[in-house]
Amino acid sequence: MNWGIKIVVGLATFMLFIIGAGVYMITQDSDSLLDEDYYEKSLVYDEVYERKQNVVDDRAKPIVRLEQDTLAIVFTSPGNEGQLSFKRPSDGQLDKKIPLYTATEVFKLPISSFTKGSWLLEISWENEHKTYIDTRTVYIQ
Repeated sequence: MNWGIKIVVGLATFMLFIIGAGVYMITQDSDSLLDEDYYEKSLVYDEVYERKQNVVDDRAKPIVRLEQDTLAIVFTSPGNEGQLSFKRPSDGQLDKKIPLYTATEVFKLPISSFTKGSWLLEISWENEHKTYIDTRTVYIQ
């Protein structure tokens, strides 16, 4: 076998690899976007910014604690109503939305059914006709 044939075989192998990788990437439907409706959310970002600023202005940032198999969220005042959004960056099918209501300052949620690992927690709530939103990363072990 001479050098010419080795070069042609090498180039053909490389081209088949590139074509195979391209076909594989096109057939996989794994979009890395965190939100499906990111465009709609970007249109109302002023409202989200205002809710985040309310947390800063009112010093209303909740404390999030993991206590064995329970997630405890401690708010600064009682009577909170809203929603918890758990987003799994590695698998969007595990995302969960849970309603939130507290008569006291503490909200407890059992998390034994959650998959272990990193979660993005978005706490969206209303207290005394004022809306708030806080986002943080939670690692469930």
